[in-house]
Amino acid sequence: MSPPQPPLRLGPLATPITNMLDCEVSNSLQTTNDGWWLSLRPRLTLIYIVVALVLLTLSGLGQLRLLDQVGKVFGGFFWAIDTDGRVVVVSTPSQQPSMTIQSDSANNTIRIIAANHHQGGNGLAQAYATAHDGDPITYTILQNTSAQSTITRPATIFTLDMWWQNYGLALLAGLCWLLVGGILLATAQDWSGAVEGITLLPPSMLLLLDSHWGNVQRADPADIVFQLLWVPSFALLGAAFIHLSLTYRPEALVKQRRPKMRIDMLPYLPLLALLAFEWITYLVLGHVPTRANLLLSLGYAAIGGVISLIVGLQSILRLANILPLRHAGGQVEPIPARVKHRLGDLLTLWIGGVTLGFCLSVLPILFTGQTLLPLPMFYLLAAVYPLLLWYAIRSLRLVDTLHVALEQKDDALQQLQSTTTKLRLSNSELQRATSLLLHADAHLRSLLSQRIHDQPKQQALRIRSLLAHWQHKLQVETEQDGSGKVAVQPVIELLGKVRKISEELEEDLRGLQLLVEDAYQRRSLGLRMHLEKLMREDLPMLHPESPLRVQADLWALDVLNPRLEQCEAGAKIAEAISYTVTQALLNIYNHAGSNFAAVRTLCANNMLEVSVVDDGRGFDINGVPPEKTSLFKAQLKAREAGGRLTITSAPRNQPEHGTTITLCIPLPRNAAIVNAEFIAKPPPTQEQHDTHVSS
Repeated sequence: MSPPQPPLRLGPLATPITNMLDCEVSNSLQTTNDGWWLSLRPRLTLIYIVVALVLLTLSGLGQLRLLDQVGKVFGGFFWAIDTDGRVVVVSTPSQQPSMTIQSDSANNTIRIIAANHHQGGNGLAQAYATAHDGDPITYTILQNTSAQSTITRPATIFTLDMWWQNYGLALLAGLCWLLVGGILLATAQDWSGAVEGITLLPPSMLLLLDSHWGNVQRADPADIVFQLLWVPSFALLGAAFIHLSLTYRPEALVKQRRPKMRIDMLPYLPLLALLAFEWITYLVLGHVPTRANLLLSLGYAAIGGVISLIVGLQSILRLANILPLRHAGGQVEPIPARVKHRLGDLLTLWIGGVTLGFCLSVLPILFTGQTLLPLPMFYLLAAVYPLLLWYAIRSLRLVDTLHVALEQKDDALQQLQSTTTKLRLSNSELQRATSLLLHADAHLRSLLSQRIHDQPKQQALRIRSLLAHWQHKLQVETEQDGSGKVAVQPVIELLGKVRKISEELEEDLRGLQLLVEDAYQRRSLGLRMHLEKLMREDLPMLHPESPLRVQADLWALDVLNPRLEQCEAGAKIAEAISYTVTQALLNIYNHAGSNFAAVRTLCANNMLEVSVVDDGRGFDINGVPPEKTSLFKAQLKAREAGGRLTITSAPRNQPEHGTTITLCIPLPRNAAIVNAEFIAKPPPTQEQHDTHVSS
């Protein structure tokens, strides 16, 4: 576990500490010391929900208007009829070639006055209604109220993908902003947290109500939602910029505050003049002039973005102690570390978001009539940003709550670190002890195998040879002695019995060698020849009554040449392979009831794989008795060699019954160098393999 972090710079917390504090955090997020806020928050949340439902209803009406025209012919671009009766370009789907006509903006008044010589918006609708996919349509363009020109574009079919790229993604982004704003408001611990949620409404309005600006085939005029809600939401966005930047000042977050006129109302006062202009013109003229309305709203959005950046930079300078924070009396007020940390992260994220929104959206729309990025990419970024903002704010709220608790838990963390260090040391010692035990086990079995071979087995072989010799000699003498005075028949019979006992002793000793894996024979013959002899002679002699046939494919074991087996890494690999194969075959002979088994090897990408497969009755891997330690020891030996052992088994009543034991071990680098040519060649044929075994 990492050492304790500086205050509020938590980094990843330890899981035990998180579990201990989770209950405290969840409770603190739902409570606050201010009773007025406890009563105000549900009311604000309810109002937010009502506004959200209204926005979703209006957005749904606009989306249905567009979706109703899917499959119809249009000009390959979205257009609109503003309240001044002008036909302007809104946007072009990414699937279509870009328009040479720019959208309406502060320095551009290009508009379409006719399509195929049909005048106005109804002319476009008439031209589209009679056109087919691919038919050329000629548009007459009027620029700056004087110069006329024409362009020709083919008609195309409005598809669902075009709707999704231009309006569906905007709907998705608006839902993200609306949802995140509601969550932040409902979980706010104070008024500043509520401001974070409320200020997400303007961008959600812009994105959700975007469906009311733009036509496909029908000549729908700008409706009241576009005039009195969608366009003013740009100005509302600028006010939200200023409001949140004022909220994120150090002096505003040092103490829990209540709503204030200077912070919470002043940014929205200019909107009263804009709303008065819109409603008066709407009531008098029956519409709001689109160009003037857009310029005023976008202008205030730009002003709000600039003011927000200035206030945010000023707050950062105060956090860096370049601009000291002073009381009303002129005394310097220190900023708590908790506030510094929270504001540093929030201002960085907020200023970055305001800058991106200001540079990618507000200014480009004001001066060029469209966003700087393609609309699908812009909408995707707009959908992701509120999720990042929500994650950051939620994390900072958690950090703010956990700060005090972490200070109280510092002693527990130090004790946990001490315990972790001891556990690591114990684990290291346990691994070392396991390695030593495995090494000692292999060494003892090697000595036992060698002693069995050098002493009792050789003695039994000598007894059998001597008894056979004297038995034959006495039998010959008896046949040659014609007098019949030598009664040696009982002696001959006795010697035969002794010889039979000697043979049984030799077989028992051979079986005992197999039980200890006969490391002496493996080191004498080499791994491959040892396993071949094991499968060809030793095991069949030990189980003469068994019908089991073992097919061996051991060509890949040649990568372990005798020189490699002498090194420590090679010895561990050979030990793991030999023990695993031996114990697996013994289990097959004794328990599987199998008629066929196969031992296959494969070497690729410097990885040696050995598998033992049988078609026996299978067994429950989890139900192996504790006293059966062969598979467990095989897993330990595989791990000691740096590999892994996997076992799968299915009962006989299943189609793929039987057991498969697979051992995968990485080879040392020198093995790949010495045997690179061998690894690349295919395995030998059965005839070549039989010839090699017999030789």
